Amino acid sequence: MYTPRSYRNDDPVALRHVMETYPFAIVVSQDASQPLVTHLPLMWAPGGEHGVLLGHMARANPQWKTWDATTRVLVIFNGPHSYISPAWYEQQVTVPTWNYVTVHAYGVPRLVHETGELRRLVTELTRRYESPPDGWAIERAEPIMETELKAIVGFEIPIDRIEGKFKLNQNRSEADQRGVVRALEGSTGRDQREIAELMRQNLSQARESSR
Repeated sequence: MYTPRSYRNDDPVALRHVMETYPFAIVVSQDASQPLVTHLPLMWAPGGEHGVLLGHMARANPQWKTWDATTRVLVIFNGPHSYISPAWYEQQVTVPTWNYVTVHAYGVPRLVHETGELRRLVTELTRRYESPPDGWAIERAEPIMETELKAIVGFEIPIDRIEGKFKLNQNRSEADQRGVVRALEGSTGRDQREIAELMRQNLSQARESSR
């Protein structure tokens, strides 16, 4: 991923926050002739240097069938993003841009076929994303669970490399950045407000480090 130094983020806490807050990821791999892509909800779990990603896909999906012990996959987590207008800058002789946050995680997947292990994986994923105490309980699916488990393949991806890109107008003056923050924090859009908050945090950190 092309990442200018000013946009690079190596903070493991910040990268994990993106993966956990925006868990619907893009899993990319390559076979002999073309890229293969699946959109999946994943779960981050502790393990190794950067953590482990847990998930499953349909057994009918051809992507997993191309994975072996040498296959490395790319997992993309897209965080908040927003159009940025030059009208929000103090210096407006420039062009529009787009602010965004993304995390790229790489690793060699391990497939999970065994029924008991699959059941534990599905149960953990469901409990992570359901909302207790009134959320749906996976035990309610017990009459069809065996059939459903036969239709999926689980996997674990120990992350061996991770990249974070937080493009938040760091190349602009403080006055321009604050103008963007003011514009975005007044938006009704969740992404716009989150970009504003991240930019506000960056400005505070820059001010602290300059003291």
